[in-house]
Amino acid sequence: MTKQDLCSEIAQSLGITKKDSKLTMDAFLEEILCVLAEGKTYSQTGFGSFKTSHVAERIGFNPASNQKMKYPKKIKIKFKLSSVFKKEINE
Repeated sequence: MTKQDLCSEIAQSLGITKKDSKLTMDAFLEEILCVLAEGKTYSQTGFGSFKTSHVAERIGFNPASNQKMKYPKKIKIKFKLSSVFKKEINE
């Protein structure tokens, strides 16, 4: 399912336009992004949670060129599915 498909389904089930559904979804995703950019955790009961972790700068090896490479530090986003959601899927 694509984002467009999801917006269509939401619009149909709520009786709103696809445009309003897309605007709502975009705003929702933007808010999650802002929360994660601040280093906070976003948690939705019954669905799951997003959190960030910091990955330190490191030296790696490129097997194709046999050279050492420097990988910069970065922020990694992790998602953990809720046990309630897992149970729903597996029933």
